[in-house]
Amino acid sequence: MKKIIWVIVSSVAVVFLMYHFSVQSQNNRLENALAVQYSNQLTSASEKLTKLTESVDQTMLFTDKEALEQPLDDVWRISSDIRTSISSLPISSETSTVWMNYLNRLGNGAAQVKNGEVPIEEWQKNMVSTRENLQALSDQWAFTNKDGGNKDYIVTAFVQNKLDKNGEKNWKSLGNSVKAYTESDFPMTASETDQQKKKDLQHIKDSEITEDEAKEQFVKLFPEFKDAKIHITESSQDAPYPFYHIEFHEGIRIGYADLTKKGGHILSFLLERPFEKTTITVQQMKDKSAEYMKTLGFTDTEMVEYRENSVAWHLSFARKDENNDALIYADGIQLKIAKDNGELLGLNAMEYIQKEKIGKQEIVPLDNVGLFSSNFYIEEERLAYVENKQLEQRLAYQVLAKNDTIGTYKIYIDTENHEILHADKLP
Repeated sequence: MKKIIWVIVSSVAVVFLMYHFSVQSQNNRLENALAVQYSNQLTSASEKLTKLTESVDQTMLFTDKEALEQPLDDVWRISSDIRTSISSLPISSETSTVWMNYLNRLGNGAAQVKNGEVPIEEWQKNMVSTRENLQALSDQWAFTNKDGGNKDYIVTAFVQNKLDKNGEKNWKSLGNSVKAYTESDFPMTASETDQQKKKDLQHIKDSEITEDEAKEQFVKLFPEFKDAKIHITESSQDAPYPFYHIEFHEGIRIGYADLTKKGGHILSFLLERPFEKTTITVQQMKDKSAEYMKTLGFTDTEMVEYRENSVAWHLSFARKDENNDALIYADGIQLKIAKDNGELLGLNAMEYIQKEKIGKQEIVPLDNVGLFSSNFYIEEERLAYVENKQLEQRLAYQVLAKNDTIGTYKIYIDTENHEILHADKLP
């Protein structure tokens, strides 16, 4: 009898342990899912806060009513979006209520300024402290999401706020929350930029060259590889335009280059080799890059940016319009130069080869005093071509406006209708 009772008790214990293990495994999986979901929500909220602060900064940049419309709209929209993010997280109701009220007042204030109900001067004065408050909120998010979204901390800080009055986890409710957080509220739409088709180089009037002529052109552009082993193939039929692909090998150097079949214009160049520990100066880098651009025939360009990593300098150039010296960023060239000796390691001229079609446009003088806030001063102004929302190339004033507290903005203003095309905060 005792043996039978022992068997029954053991069986029940095994079943109980298996059930407990199954439930615990299910709970652990749900905890992991919640931790990931809440961490993603926090990261998203932090990104939105950064965008909101940038939009607030832009409302302090201008005094012109039309120039203020977009940043004020952004403040209203993003503040509303962040309120939704906060409400979807299981944080304390007190914290949630305080910040949702604050963001609601911020969004409503932006709408009032846009509608002319509040003077822009009063708004800009209040925004000085608002920027600090938004930064404080951002710091709170960063602390809450510390350790890169550590699972144990996220579960402790957030999942525990989902406990019922008896302290028991309502796993069904949590599971529904995960599903709700995961599903998207809006269907995905195709990007408008996907509608822009590839160009076919119709503006190049040169005749096609042969493989032998392509090899001659390559050696002419890069005489240091005249003795290299060279192999040439043609591009595939689905390429955006016909070109010759050149592979070359000389000693420790291996590289590739692409030349257009029409005229043999250089599209790209890439060189691979070991690097030394020496480093050339910035001025030497600039001199080397100017020499390469001249040799390769890109004399109508100007350097617009450069940066570095451990082995190379990366430079960006833009073509200059022959009529007004305006920078055409869409016709860009990128160079890669070795830090040890300044050797050319890479070239990308595909954008330059495609060449944007630029139309005539009136240049109406810009009233900086009426456009910008008095807290900003103009460091530089020049002309440049950039895209508007309709993906059209528009001639614009490229203005560097600086505020000692907020920072420096690069702003592009249409020369004809003075529309603000882009306003980017510089690092």
